[in-house]
Amino acid sequence: MDKMTYLSLSHNDLKAGGVREVAAALRRMDKMTHLDLRHNNIEFDGARALATALGRMDKMTHLDLSHNDLGAGGAGILAGALGGMDKMTHLILNNNSLGRGGGEGVEALVPALQAMPALLLLELSGSGAFSAAIKASIAAAAAPAAKIFWPEGKT
Repeated sequence: MDKMTYLSLSHNDLKAGGVREVAAALRRMDKMTHLDLRHNNIEFDGARALATALGRMDKMTHLDLSHNDLGAGGAGILAGALGGMDKMTHLILNNNSLGRGGGEGVEALVPALQAMPALLLLELSGSGAFSAAIKASIAAAAAPAAKIFWPEGKT
């Protein structure tokens, strides 16, 4: 299992408890390049468990955490782990209620995005409204080639 590069566990309703078990296994999978955990109700507590495992995955190129109700707090928890993923090309966080409260917690993603020079796609659609200042910070931090999908459309 330590040689695994692709894992999809989408649509399994893992919730925080299941994600803790997955995170324990992921800690041994440092060669992982693609991880798909969409539609699993991960939420904030699951994001905390997942962050420790993701911090070891420096070969990651594709990460899909869409439809997990992470909220801005969950995005903030994950941001530190994402900062070590300089090979990331696709970061998919749509439909996670990241814009709750204006999206201030999403600002925690800015340093992580600055550390992703290969980023081609940042998917944030369906996440509620972000303030203009937060959108500007995220857009400035993302790699120049990155396409960003905002709640109201692509830029």
